[in-house]
Amino acid sequence: MTRKKETESFLPLTPAMFHILLALADGEKHGYAILKEVARRTDDKVRLSAGTLYGNLSRLESAGLIAESTRRPEIVLDDERRRYYLLTEFGREVAVAEAERMEEAVGQARAKKLFRKPKLA
Repeated sequence: MTRKKETESFLPLTPAMFHILLALADGEKHGYAILKEVARRTDDKVRLSAGTLYGNLSRLESAGLIAESTRRPEIVLDDERRRYYLLTEFGREVAVAEAERMEEAVGQARAKKLFRKPKLA
């Protein structure tokens, strides 16, 4: 299977998976930090439960889209129970492909005039 076909085999991602990959796009995070990042970035419109988060982290890790980081913060800033995750190169490719897929869908929705016109002040 080619790399492109392998990437496309993951599409479409579930919203939870996409938000997790997006949260990891700018650096390593532990589970609770991912939950907070998703909620903050979406103005609390998306709130992942712990079960959804950890189930998806396991699936994403098994698929090679994320990996557990071997680096740890300074001991005074760390909690040894935390697992830190990072986006793999393949995970980034899948996240980009999903963003492009969604961008195309939004373009089609715009062409069909499905967006409300902004109200003028």
